[in-house]
Amino acid sequence: MPAAIIVDLVSFESKKKKFIADGPSSIQVVSDFDRTLTTPFYNGQKTNTAISQIRQNNLLGEEYSKKSFALFNKYHAIEVDQSLPVEKKIPLMEEWWSKHLGIIVQYGMTKSIANKIVVIQAKYVRKGFKGFFKSLCSKDIPVLILSSALGDVIEGVLKKHKLFTKNIHVISNYFSFDSKGNATGYKGKIVHVFNKDESQIKGTPYFSKIASRRNVVLLGDSLGDLKMVGQIPYDKIIKVGFFAETSGVGLEEFKENFDVVLFGGASLEFVNDLLKELLG
Repeated sequence: MPAAIIVDLVSFESKKKKFIADGPSSIQVVSDFDRTLTTPFYNGQKTNTAISQIRQNNLLGEEYSKKSFALFNKYHAIEVDQSLPVEKKIPLMEEWWSKHLGIIVQYGMTKSIANKIVVIQAKYVRKGFKGFFKSLCSKDIPVLILSSALGDVIEGVLKKHKLFTKNIHVISNYFSFDSKGNATGYKGKIVHVFNKDESQIKGTPYFSKIASRRNVVLLGDSLGDLKMVGQIPYDKIIKVGFFAETSGVGLEEFKENFDVVLFGGASLEFVNDLLKELLG
């Protein structure tokens, strides 16, 4: 199996020419985080999302893990049910995330535990992770990371690798902590898999930075990630999908929806080479 599949070479090359002709000032990057910028496999084992690490490493105790698994078993089947319309899934996902937040707080999430998750997740970044962010920073290309996971962990991983630069904006679930470092809830609206899109930045200073950047490079590992651009207008979009057989979606469906498909634990080398070509 090749490391990468360019689904329609003619279309792909046409989009690249448009990006190059319009120049770096026309480009923005929108990306998922878990299993997109991080690898789905590490030392031969499937990796976990930041939230799953809480259960996997028993960071909040057995009772939390038991209740968390019960919620997962109930709601994950709904999340991946292809026969159920998204509009019916949305309130159920909000219910799941809200209930899960409740037990995270109940069983004692703290800044210290969040930092432990950062240390774990920082090991899982894909090869080429540093080069990816450094090249975008050097050209001052806005990078929007959209994730239904934990913003504190995403930001922590970037800071641990000394990559959290001014061109990066993260939309995710950030904890509110009290003066003792105990989590009391999330800051603002809960971000879940069906509402993580660019419409959430309308009216913010970041939106003014990207409003004129109408050529988008999108990175994701699920079909749901295609909706991250939301209602923001764009001229051209190059969609790069990271496919894993554990994703629950077939390869053919991935090829129908992405311009480029990368496999399994692929590095970010293809993406970095593409950005080098687009940014000059």
